[in-house]
Formats: sequence, structure tokens, C-alpha cells
Amino acid sequence: MKILKYLLYVLLALVATGIILGLVGPKSYKVERSVVVAGTPEVVWPHLNSARKINEWSPFLKMDSTTVIEYTGKDGEVGSGSKWTSKKMGKGEQTITFLEPRKSTKVHLKFFMPWGASEADSYMNLDPDPNGTKVTWGITGNNNFVGKIMGSLMSMEKGIGPHFETGLADLQKLVAAEPKPAPKMNYQVNTGKYPGGKYLGVRATLPMKDISSFYQKNIPLLMDEIKKAKVEMTGVPSGIYYTWDEEKMETNMAAAVGIKTDLKSPPGMMQMITVPPSNALTIEYTGGYGKMGDAHMAMEAYIKNNKLESIVPVIEEYYTGPGTEPDSNKWMTKIIYLVK
Repeated sequence: MKILKYLLYVLLALVATGIILGLVGPKSYKVERSVVVAGTPEVVWPHLNSARKINEWSPFLKMDSTTVIEYTGKDGEVGSGSKWTSKKMGKGEQTITFLEPRKSTKVHLKFFMPWGASEADSYMNLDPDPNGTKVTWGITGNNNFVGKIMGSLMSMEKGIGPHFETGLADLQKLVAAEPKPAPKMNYQVNTGKYPGGKYLGVRATLPMKDISSFYQKNIPLLMDEIKKAKVEMTGVPSGIYYTWDEEKMETNMAAAVGIKTDLKSPPGMMQMITVPPSNALTIEYTGGYGKMGDAHMAMEAYIKNNKLESIVPVIEEYYTGPGTEPDSNKWMTKIIYLVK
């Protein structure tokens, strides 16, 4: 009998704890993750404007191979959505409630099982980024009684956040694997000579999404060192690209500044980089960095059509950028391909 009484006390304590947590637990939640996708908003948008497309990269329904999905409404329009039944994910439905082309998608979610009826709102926002498009995926909702208990016992950030990160990584790969659109040929390709150059730079292999921060971090340090060494600059801050791996989404590059004479002992990660003279093709590109890929494709098409061969590295010289001009339409970059 003592054991039964003890078990009864434990049960009552658990019930009391559950009631308390259900009353004082978090009333709402919000989880959000972002990633930069190597593509313009026009390229990324088709993956966010329909339930079918969202389910291609969303990780949740992939967690159970037995999941049965039924699509509703006219795909790609407000009011369309899907319903699912899954042993692991339970039963629920999603409905697109808002679409602002190339900018934002909102989805209303209903969950019927396994934790009882609840609802939430999900959103996906697109913002231009120097390296493509920043995609932000978030979810907000109010906790019911059971939700307050669960919210007190586990972190929604830790529970949902990693799944969002997985889905956004799959979205990156999906966009990167797509056939590239035909390059716009309204770029003037100029032929000439590259005289060769000496650069003080910091070189590294890094994810493409980190190019902007890598550049912004190192260029001021390089400029300070050049000023300290009293060495004459021969050009503007530049990006020197040795590899561009779209499958791994990484590049080997250097943030660099052209200088007239060598520094004998560059400090820290800095190094002298010498690029020999060569025949060269140049494009003077004006506009934001998100669409600069079109100019590179146009250059590559020109090289192929004229049966030329490009030589590593590719150089981008940044004459005007976000540090000096707030209007991205006025940014000016000279793209230099060495050829033979």
C-alpha cells in the first residue's frame, strides 16, 4: 500500500506540475533563420510561391517516407496549399495566405495531431544581398495549454531552428543546381592588355555567402598597412578569384589592393600577390552585386564564341560600392579576365 500511495503522490505532483506549466508557460513563440542564396530574387522566388515548390526543399515532410500529401487550390496562388498525414509528423495542412512576388510569402499552418489542435504562421522573406538573395524563414504562433507545457520543457529554437537551417541549405543547393539562364549579352566586352600587377592581399578558401564580410573585414586592414608602410597604391580595392565552386558553394579568393612595390614582410595573414602581364578582356559593370553573375556569364560566352582560353585568376576592381555610394544602381566594378 505504501508503494501505491507513493506512486499516487508522484502522479499528483506530475499533474500539478503540468497544470502549473500549462498556466505559466510561454504564451507565444517565434523562430527564424536566414541564409544567402546565390541567385537573384527572380531566380529564388519560384521556389517559395507554391506549396509544391516549398515541399521540395522543406525538411519536415521528408522526415517520414510514408507521408501522404494532398495539394489543394491552384498552385502558386493565394488560397492554395497542401494537407499531410504522417506517422511521425501527424496530420496537418498549410495554406498560402499572402504572396508579394520576389519579396514575401506567408503560410498559415494547422496541426491536428499528435499534440492536439494548434495553428501557426510561417513566412519567407527575400532581400537583395551583395552575394545574391537573403532568404529569411520564420514561424510564429501562440501556445495552447499543451503547447505551454511543451514550451516550458523544450526550446522551440533548438527544436525547430536546426530543421530550418537544413531546409535553407537544401534551397541553396537546389538553386545552385538549376541550369543558368542565358546570359544577357548587352555588355560591352573590351579587349586589351593587362599590364601585370603587385597586390597586398589576404587569401582564403571560404563559403560564397561570406565573400562580402571577408572583403569588408580585410580591405580596411590592408589599406591601413599600406599607409603605415608608406607604399604607393596603384589601383582600387580588388577581389582576386582563383576558384569558383558552385557545387560546394565556396571560392578561393583574395581581398587585395594594388601597390607599386613589394612589402618585404607583410604582417599576419597578409601576403604579396603577383599577377603577370597578359592579354585581357574587360567589362565595366554598373549595378548591384546580385546581378553581376550575368556579366560573368556574358564574358564566358564571349570567350567560348571566340575560341579563347581564360587564365586564373579573375579580377574584380571595385571603383564604387556600398562603402561610398548608397545607391547600388551606381556601383561600378571592372571585371577582368586574363586570356590566351
